[in-house]
Order: sequence, then structure tokens, then C-alpha cells
Amino acid sequence: MRTFLLLSILLIFAGALRVARLEFPSRMIFDEIYYAKAANQYLARQEITEEITHPPLSKLLIALGIRLFGDRAFGWRIMSALAGVLLVLVTYLLISEVVQVPFAAVAGGMLLAVDGLAFVESRIAKPDIFLALFLATSYWAFWRYLRRGRPGWLYLSGLAAGAAVATKWTGLAPLGTIPIYLAYLVGQGRWSPPHRRHWLHFIAAYTVVPAAVYLATWIPYFLLGHSAKDLAEFHQFMFRFHAGLTATHPYQSHWWSWPLLLRPIWYEFEEVQKGFYRGVLAIGNPVLWWFSLAALVYVGWEAVRRRDPGSIFIAIGFLVSYVPYAFIGRALFLYHMLPALPFMAMATAAVLARLRGHLGALIPLVYLAVAVAWFVAYYPVLAALPIAVARFYRLMWFGTWL
Repeated sequence: MRTFLLLSILLIFAGALRVARLEFPSRMIFDEIYYAKAANQYLARQEITEEITHPPLSKLLIALGIRLFGDRAFGWRIMSALAGVLLVLVTYLLISEVVQVPFAAVAGGMLLAVDGLAFVESRIAKPDIFLALFLATSYWAFWRYLRRGRPGWLYLSGLAAGAAVATKWTGLAPLGTIPIYLAYLVGQGRWSPPHRRHWLHFIAAYTVVPAAVYLATWIPYFLLGHSAKDLAEFHQFMFRFHAGLTATHPYQSHWWSWPLLLRPIWYEFEEVQKGFYRGVLAIGNPVLWWFSLAALVYVGWEAVRRRDPGSIFIAIGFLVSYVPYAFIGRALFLYHMLPALPFMAMATAAVLARLRGHLGALIPLVYLAVAVAWFVAYYPVLAALPIAVARFYRLMWFGTWL
């Protein structure tokens, strides 16, 4: 009962943060000019011309928000806000399965709730929060299967993986992470399926189901009169676009700099009156991001030294979510790190739980309080509130944050 109460408070807290002042800024910012406009084209049953470099699912979800709440800022962003709250929930559930310590689950969910990047991505009509949610859901459902042995969880995992791929092609991550991890468990004799038929369920769940989900998201495209040949050419275009993209951007950053938060992104910035700025800064919570580096090293050490299955999963999941960007030559941004964030929170929560067990609750609680304090201090530049110039510059710890 206590755990349920804490989870309820956490979700209400996360939801209130993400929905409050969701309509500000009232105009489209950053990539909303592509995704929100493309969503309106879907609603009008027009040819999609505004955003044609990613699969359609995120734009269809944004379109649902517009259909329900109108073609205004709240309508563009409400589905992202919902996805952001669900990401907090799924991260909590995932940590509950992997770490199996209630305190760790609450701590990890809280860290997601007050992370600046997760917060900002929950309040903008872009695909990345949906991608992170679907990926985390796929991993959680897979772990439910490992713990309970019911094939239905495999199919839910495959469905979520298909939704992730239908959002961005980088959603292929679970289709690599899960087989690698399962192969390790079987090879080490740490797990075996309850019945041989489960191998058929596994193959179907991670091939047929994702493919069916992915193709289903293209139904609106076919309803416009396009053929399978058109779809193949569309995919060739998307691949060539990403493979050949050479354009630069003032807020692009190197993959290795993301955990250090060296180059956040200003989605919006303006001087609203003399002596006051207003903007939206996509930046992670340094209390989580910087500490998670040490936590991930610890988890990696536990994976090697003790061969702990949970630690191995966290390590593999983080690496698969992050390292592939080292081999991508196009312009990259801090928000590409978002799918790795649940693993960073999970590693941190696992370490906090270990500290709590050895040293008591004070140190972990102080750490969480500092994370919340950072969020409170930076809330104006995360949520487009006017802020005095002097205070603004006190928040800019590095020149690269400007």
C-alpha cells in the first residue's frame, strides 16, 4: 500500500509538472515546425511534405492530440506530455523488475521526473519522448516475461519495439539488446524457457509483431493512394537522407559530450523585456547525469565481477542505446541520449539502494533532494518563464550552455 501511494504521488507530481503551462510558448518551437505541421497534414488527409525523414507514428500521435484539443500549442504537445508521464511510470516498473528494491524504483522514477531533458522533451511536439517510452516499455515487458514466464509479455515487448521503430529507426535497439542478453542468460545456464514452444513465441514476438506494427503505421500513407513501390522508394529516401546529411547546426554536439552536458539545446530564446529573458533549454539534470557516470562504472564492475544479471542488463542496455552514435557522421544532438536515460536512472537508483542498505537513508535522500533543488532552480529556463538577466547568467555554468 505504501509503495502504491508513493507511486501515485510520483505520477501526479510528474503529470502536474508536464501539463502546467504546456501551452507556452504559444508558437511552434524548434522541430515542432515540422512535426506539428505534418500531423495537421495527416488530419487533413493531405500528402505529407513537412516531415518525411522519419516513420509516421510520432506524427500520428501528435495528430491525435490536435484532433482532441485543437490546432494549438496544448494540442500539439499533450501527447508528448502523456508519454513523458508514462515514461516515469515505465522506468519505475522496469527498475522494480531489474533491481527489485522498492526504494530504487521510487528513486529512479523521481530522477526521471525532475530530469531537465526528459521534462522538456515531454513538452514539445517531437518524436524522441515517444521513442524513449516505447523502448523502455519493450524492456519492461521482456523482464516481466523473464520473471513470470508468460508469452503474452513477449508479444507486448515486441509490440512496443515495433512502435519504437515506427517512431525512429534507432528504435531497433531492443531487437539487438534483448537477444544478446537472452543469449547470455541461456549460455550461462541462468535461464531456460518454461517450454520449448516459447522459442517460437520469442521469434514471432520480435520479428512478426514488430514488422506488423511498423507496417500498420503506414496505413494512412496507403490511404492516400500510394503503392508498395512508393513505400520502398520512401524508405530509400529516408536512408539516403540520414546517410548523406551534411548540414550543421549551432547546437549540434559530439556523442561523447552528452553525459557531460557540454552542449545543451536552446529550443526557444528571446528577450521579453529589458532585463528579462525567456527560453526553453533542453538539458539534463547534472545531479543525475554526472553521478550516473560513476554509477554505470559501478554497475559495469558488478556485471564483470559478480556476473549479476541485472547489472549486465543495465550495462548492455545503456551501451546499445548510446555507443552506436559514435559511428554516425551526421549532426547529432543531446536529445539523442534520451533513450539511454532510463538506464542511467536505473544504475543510479541501484547505487542509491546499495548506499541505503549500507549507510542508511540519509545520503540517498540528500542526493534526491539536491536533484529536486536543481530542477526547481532551473525550472524557469526549462518551462519558458521570464527570468532576470542576472539570475539567468548565474544558471549558465559553462559558456557552451549559451
